[in-house]
Amino acid sequence: MDEMITKVKNGYSLNIYKDKLELSSAVFKFIESQIIHTLKKKERFKFCVSGGSTPKSVYHLLSNSDLSWDKIDIFLGDERCVDPNSELSNSLMLKNSLLKNFGSKAFFYEIFSDSKADDETIKNLFISKLLEKCGSTPPSFDLTLLGLGDDGHTASLFPYQKNNNVDDFVIFNEGKGLKRISLTPNVLSASSKIVFLVSGASKKIALERLLDEKEPPDRTPSKLIKSFNQISIFCDQESAKELEI
Repeated sequence: MDEMITKVKNGYSLNIYKDKLELSSAVFKFIESQIIHTLKKKERFKFCVSGGSTPKSVYHLLSNSDLSWDKIDIFLGDERCVDPNSELSNSLMLKNSLLKNFGSKAFFYEIFSDSKADDETIKNLFISKLLEKCGSTPPSFDLTLLGLGDDGHTASLFPYQKNNNVDDFVIFNEGKGLKRISLTPNVLSASSKIVFLVSGASKKIALERLLDEKEPPDRTPSKLIKSFNQISIFCDQESAKELEI
């Protein structure tokens, strides 16, 4: 696989790149084009982003692109319930990557901006801002960028959690030893375009399971994300090694 390979498998569009550098560049260009194209037709671009380490290089590239950032609304798909200045905070990661340079002009909703608020208040404020910015029920983003954990989780929807697929917009969950807040499949699946970004050998099994029609969503919650439009997966060769394509 010396060049990018594109395959369609079980409703997913699979785009495989040589390494993480080429992968990050391709995802950056894809997101950039989505923003430019959408803002020709709509007044604002609603962007749901993922945390973690995998998308950081993509965010750095985006932040240096002279887009109409003042017309872009950014929400996190999930966040760890930690101080916003903690190294574990997805918000802090965004402030140090996507929300720098040109990207500093975007509107960003910080979930834990009020450290004294209780869980119910935080959840209700989150939902209220989603409804205000997205203007639909369930709230719908123009683009949602999701990660894929080596255990099959996405956002903070972790294996065998009973409330992963409740009929709500926002939930609190537990994962990898931390309390978290997350958008539900109800919201994530309503997005106009959904992209999974997958990188590294540790994701091979999770990616194989995501693409398996018979895989149960209890074990691989990323399977809970559905769409009327084709879901795109951007991945590198390391994560795609075991795939039958």
